[in-house]
Amino acid sequence: MNAYLGHEGQLYGVEECRLIGGKGDGMRLFQVHNGQGLDLTLSPDRNGDITRLRYKGMNMSYLSPCGYVSPAYYDSIGTNWLSSFTAGFLTTCGLNNVGTPNTDEGEVLPLHGSIANQPAEYAYWKKEETEKGLLLAFYSATKDEQIFGRKLLLERKIGVSVEE
Repeated sequence: MNAYLGHEGQLYGVEECRLIGGKGDGMRLFQVHNGQGLDLTLSPDRNGDITRLRYKGMNMSYLSPCGYVSPAYYDSIGTNWLSSFTAGFLTTCGLNNVGTPNTDEGEVLPLHGSIANQPAEYAYWKKEETEKGLLLAFYSATKDEQIFGRKLLLERKIGVSVEE
């Protein structure tokens, strides 16, 4: 560690925050800064998806007119999914359906599935030393389950290097 450095957060790190107001009220966000020009926002309350990404100040994502929308506002009927579609850099579709709403063996499947509107069962980050240097690693797991039905689990790890 550099003897002249105060807190490492001056160079890189992750800040966890909550939104206040509007449809996103209460949502948790992880704001990640790698110190090399990459800044991204992860949303554990929306399946750990990447809602914003910037590289050297240039926006690389699209935030829909809906903005941040808490899973509490999710409506699976018809195309109402579009009323809570944040978009961003990465939105996960599925796990039980990708595409238009339909019915499969009597089960009504919503537009693009419901996983993007599920809060993670757990979400955390930690620093990891790798062969290539320090990594800011984000872990999350999201369940998509129902009684007498599907038992789906999406586990993800998103790693951000502070070296490059």
